[in-house]
Parts: sequence; C-alpha cells; structure tokens
Amino acid sequence: MEITISGEDKKLLMQVEELARKLGLQISRKKMLQEKKKKKALEALEDLAKIGAFKDIDDPVAWQREQRKDRDIGRDE
Repeated sequence: MEITISGEDKKLLMQVEELARKLGLQISRKKMLQEKKKKKALEALEDLAKIGAFKDIDDPVAWQREQRKDRDIGRDE
C-alpha cells in the first residue's frame, strides 16, 4: 500500500514523517520532488502565456513540423 501526504506546513509534515518512522513505515520523497518539478513547469508555462511568448504562432502543428525538419549541419556527405 502507498500513501501520499502533501501540504504547505513543513513542520507538520516533518511530524507526520517522524511518526511514520516510529511506526516502522518506509518513507519516500520521490513524489515530493516530482510534484515540485510539475509545479515549476506549470508556473513557467503560465509565465510564458502571460507575456504572450507564442502569440505569433498561428498554426501550432505546422510550426512544430517546421521545427522538426532536418537541417543542414554543415558536413559534406
């Protein structure tokens, strides 16, 4: 069984972690790191939206195809 505990109050979370250790439960912080990365990525996307970073892209699918085209890297073949 797996239980995820989250919250903003670090002191309370530490108390829960301490209790879990006393009960002999295994603790993993992997999910916490994933959640932090997810939150940062979402914040970055929101910031890009606020400044209109992609407003000049009319057709996102066409733009992406163009970005993926093979480019000359300057080598003789």
